[in-house]
Amino acid sequence: MFRGGFAGTLVLVVLGIIIFAAILAFLTGTDMPGDGSMFSTTGPRIVALIAILIVIAGPMLAAPRQIPALLRGLVLWTLFGLVLVGGYAYRAELEDAGRRIMGTLWPGTAIEDRAGTITVVRDRSRQYRIKARVNNASVDFVFDTGASAVTLTQDDARAAGIDPSTLSYTVPVSTANGQSTFALTTLDELRIGSLRLDDVRAFVARPDVLETSLLGLSALDRLKGWRVEGDRLILEP
Repeated sequence: MFRGGFAGTLVLVVLGIIIFAAILAFLTGTDMPGDGSMFSTTGPRIVALIAILIVIAGPMLAAPRQIPALLRGLVLWTLFGLVLVGGYAYRAELEDAGRRIMGTLWPGTAIEDRAGTITVVRDRSRQYRIKARVNNASVDFVFDTGASAVTLTQDDARAAGIDPSTLSYTVPVSTANGQSTFALTTLDELRIGSLRLDDVRAFVARPDVLETSLLGLSALDRLKGWRVEGDRLILEP
């Protein structure tokens, strides 16, 4: 009777779903959809379970040699149903775990939750490196609250469509390498994940002054907030 692979599998799937739903309703006392009369009391639920067991036992009695295979298939599909229900029930926790794994495997990647909050994991150098886009060009930033403004290297400025040779380097700044002068400019657009900031005040450093562009306060001050929790930087748009 169940030699057809597809038909047998389909029957097992249906039976597994029916059993799981009925047992769940019986144990939790949850009414099934409808007018609620069928499963409104314990008695009708017991009758329904007996009817389901009869439906399941019918094929087994008709093909007794298939009983072990049927039982194994039924158990497997019931477990599969439990996994699906559990995954749905804990989907938020699973999404959070997935984001943490991604952030750990790819430091610098902006991981967003449903509220738009962005999390970046600290890399091996103990810095928060953030992958962003400036004027649609990819730029890797280092998070730096000591920088009063977003600061681009010469190469990153060129990639963003800014010609460093046309700028005026007149703003005095203090760097790790000593005193220097930067050029003031405005970025049309700065994106981190889905976060978008328009008309961002920024500096362009002189050649060979910076190794990496800096994500400074001219961008950070426009956020709702930011904080550090352990090895994670959290940006709230």
